[in-house]
Amino acid sequence: MKLSLIFLWGLGMGVSWGAGKWGMVDTNGTWRLSEKYEEVGEFRGDLKRSFTLPEFLPGVKGAKVKKWLKAEGDEVKGGEPLAEVELTEPALPVEAPISGMLVKIGVPAGGAAIPGSALGSVRNLSHVGMFEKKQFDVVCPGYGPNPGSATLVRWIKDEGDAVAKGEKIAEVRPKEAMAMLQAPGSGTLVKIEVKDGEEAKVGQAVAKMGIGRVPVKLGGEWFYADERGTRVTQDRYQEVGSMLGGMAPVRVGEKWAFVDGEGGLIPKAAEGKKGKGFNLGMVEKAEYDAARKVRGGLAAVRVMDRWGYVAYQEGGIRMAIAPRFLQAKDFSEGLAAVEESEDAPVADGTEVVNEVKSEEEAKKAQGPVAWGYILPSGKLWGRLDFAVAGDFLDGRAVVQGLGESMPFVLIDSKIKTRTTKNYGGLVLLGEKRVAWRQSGGWGLMDLQERVLEIRPGIKNQDGEGVGQDVLEAVGPYGDHRAPAKEPGGKWGYLDLDGKWAIAPSFERALVFHGGLAPAKEPGGKWGYLKPDGSWALEPKYTKARAFTDGLAAVSEQGEVELGPEGTTGGVWE
Repeated sequence: MKLSLIFLWGLGMGVSWGAGKWGMVDTNGTWRLSEKYEEVGEFRGDLKRSFTLPEFLPGVKGAKVKKWLKAEGDEVKGGEPLAEVELTEPALPVEAPISGMLVKIGVPAGGAAIPGSALGSVRNLSHVGMFEKKQFDVVCPGYGPNPGSATLVRWIKDEGDAVAKGEKIAEVRPKEAMAMLQAPGSGTLVKIEVKDGEEAKVGQAVAKMGIGRVPVKLGGEWFYADERGTRVTQDRYQEVGSMLGGMAPVRVGEKWAFVDGEGGLIPKAAEGKKGKGFNLGMVEKAEYDAARKVRGGLAAVRVMDRWGYVAYQEGGIRMAIAPRFLQAKDFSEGLAAVEESEDAPVADGTEVVNEVKSEEEAKKAQGPVAWGYILPSGKLWGRLDFAVAGDFLDGRAVVQGLGESMPFVLIDSKIKTRTTKNYGGLVLLGEKRVAWRQSGGWGLMDLQERVLEIRPGIKNQDGEGVGQDVLEAVGPYGDHRAPAKEPGGKWGYLDLDGKWAIAPSFERALVFHGGLAPAKEPGGKWGYLKPDGSWALEPKYTKARAFTDGLAAVSEQGEVELGPEGTTGGVWE
């Protein structure tokens, strides 16, 4: 199993670099989880989910936020009042209580009305029993918890007109219509989008809520905590994964299962009609021999010696693609690389070319195992043609054909080759940039194979010379910056043109996430850089990890640690 900078590959389990407890800080450097954990995994928060201004009453199209009752960063519970709002377009409809005739207008247009009081009356003209009520009041509607007076704007119907039950017969306008904006769920009020005194329309985002989960290890056991360190499950796990897509993989004893955001084991999905792309194999608790976190809506699981995929559907776990693969990677951009087994059924009548009968036979017959790609339905996409098949990124994937000394090429999502040259190594870096292996190191190019000159070389009097295009290592792009190691051994950050946006002067440099990147000064401590190279958080940490969803694991305890050094094509956090 390959060890990443932070996590065991595919599991998201924290890696302890040494002595010293872990905590978590936000982007301002404020401690959010106290420094007491033996290990900390990846924090995942639903921080990008906005909630919108609801339609408080029919006909009300907007409101003014008078006052927020909670501040950014406050913990809130579902249904708790967040803000006071004043309805700005409260021309409320008055509806007929029954079908019949409007026989009386009691409050004329422009007159004052009190919510709950009678504005007029409608008489039932159909046959009614002796003891049944024949005439009903037209009542002024309410429009808030403490309604004041209102003005009757206009009557749409006149006395003597026929009306239908529920039909709009008048409009009233409250002088001041107040309501409360309530929290859609429990979590943290992350960001206020509409400030005090500002107006919003129905359906407009007014704030962002965060409901975060992070796996932590304390007292030798793993469990999940929220962004304040409050434990959300009492169960003990031997290993844990990141909480994505509403669930996370956990190991209970020797088997794996999935838990939801509250830490409860997710049961099998309820039986019902077969959904598109889903088989009806049902999942029991802790039945997997291995499980990975959700990617692209599906999580890879292993049952005995075969891999398949499960999905979180209708409150339960459903087997989406039956376990039939010798190996399987995570879904990315709608496709997943798999190595088929000899008993693999072929979906939708797709013919499998170069079908592999077994791993042994594959090695005997053609050397490397044969990889291909599948869709979320389980259908084979293209052919099993590759000895190496990477994840898709920016519409491209790195593959190597079967056979000896085959070059690496880029393919598109239709499995068509999109490079013209032969490469001894290719690594997708994101933001449409690719690292390519050359003599002595790695170069940088775009998806059109345009080589990016990293540093101009020394030229002679005739203007001849060769630019410096070799790097010892380069990592993925984030915020238009990629960590790179020059031949001299120092780390810096390249921009999208291959120029040094942040000069190579660091002992270690990790990936930018959310506008910040951990970097270590030579012989010094870890801090967090901004894309312009200035320090967002001064170097004061003995160890540090990248930010995810607004929080990063750090420590100020123990000796300063280097941590693993990133390699081109390695697993970066």
